Amino acid sequence: LLSAVADYRITGNKRSCINALHAANILAGRFNPAGGFIRAWGCEGSSEKSGWMIIDCLMNLPLLYWASEETGDPRFSQIAANHADTAMKAFIRGDGSANHIVEFDPASGEMIKSYGGQGYGEGSSWTRGQSWGLYGFMLSYLHTQNNAYLETAERIANYFIANIPDSGLIPVDFRQPAEPLWYDDTAAAIAACGLLEIAKEVGDLEKELYERAALKLLH
Repeated sequence: LLSAVADYRITGNKRSCINALHAANILAGRFNPAGGFIRAWGCEGSSEKSGWMIIDCLMNLPLLYWASEETGDPRFSQIAANHADTAMKAFIRGDGSANHIVEFDPASGEMIKSYGGQGYGEGSSWTRGQSWGLYGFMLSYLHTQNNAYLETAERIANYFIANIPDSGLIPVDFRQPAEPLWYDDTAAAIAACGLLEIAKEVGDLEKELYERAALKLLH
């Protein structure tokens, strides 16, 4: 969530509430109803990348859920859920890995293709994107109690855990070449946060699995 929301919650600062709701309105204004996604980049008056959606945006959705809770207007949370639903269908592969960027036809909403983005290449597995996915879907579950989001977070988490090296150091891409070897501590930290949130919502056996993986990443 934005620091403005935190300030409003802690201090009751009305200006921070106004700023946060303004941001929520701007974010909601980037929603494409045809494709059911929030546009990632570019000015609204520009056609460049107007159909592009990225896995990172899952982490922005709590602002919209909060705005609905604060105002009583369901449109914000409806946009957030629509975006999460589209991400489930278009980003998460059968093995639990995730795309970084997916392009849609902005007029029809039809999926055109996926891009490698910040990963090693098209069809690869950018680890920070994996962590946005597992944490982001978990946050949507906490706000909606939609079990599909929890199940998706677990699918991504299980894929992530299966690919953690013995060292516990997370590469930039799970499918990058052996050399040069690049690490992404940010991906590890985000994944640890998501894994600990998932652990709170599952049975004891799974809880131990997710907590143990999170602690390995943190260490």
